[in-house]
Amino acid sequence: MNTIIREANSDDFESIYSLICDLEDQQMDKESFKIIYSKNLGDPNIYYLVADKSNSVVGFISLHVQHILHHSKPTCELQELTINSDLRGIGIGGLLMKEVEIIARKLNLEEIELTTKIHRERAQEFYRNLGYIHTHNKFVKKLY
Repeated sequence: MNTIIREANSDDFESIYSLICDLEDQQMDKESFKIIYSKNLGDPNIYYLVADKSNSVVGFISLHVQHILHHSKPTCELQELTINSDLRGIGIGGLLMKEVEIIARKLNLEEIELTTKIHRERAQEFYRNLGYIHTHNKFVKKLY
């Protein structure tokens, strides 16, 4: 499966933008996305990793380290995980998850938290199969 997991860089912008638009099923504002992407690349508490297959980015994951008062140690939240739709189900997501779990353990983090939308049943099953348990419900209120 010649897939390499590596840190994302500025050259990966177009591929990651495309993957996130696919994940969200909408065309994101590209300029705003680029500003946030560039800012986050330089943030030591944010880890962006890509799955690179034959010199093509086919997957992306982001991990955000957080220092939250109700946790006894630093924790992290997985914000995005997306795989090229033609390559889902062949283990790329598992490789990305394994790598962020290695990072989280090296950082001595308490846990990895993540959310997924209610309609993403396949993603929920994927996370359950990796040992993640459903412990929270997330509420959202749009402000704009």
